[in-house]
Amino acid sequence: MREAVCLLLRNIANLFKVKTILSLAVIITTCVLTFKQLVSVEAFMAIASAIITYYFTKAETKEESNIESDFGEGE
Repeated sequence: MREAVCLLLRNIANLFKVKTILSLAVIITTCVLTFKQLVSVEAFMAIASAIITYYFTKAETKEESNIESDFGEGE
């Protein structure tokens, strides 16, 4: 149970990194401007999908590099 709480706190702390804060600020700002009809829906989708794609590809790249280093050490 204690490990789960530590993991939860560590994940919450990771949310407050500068890149995450800036990305959330951009998405929230774009949402507000879209609802006020100052930004088109197409522009919102382009911005949101670019940010989401960045985060998902970054996570996959880290996992792939970890897998490659694990297999590379065994040879």
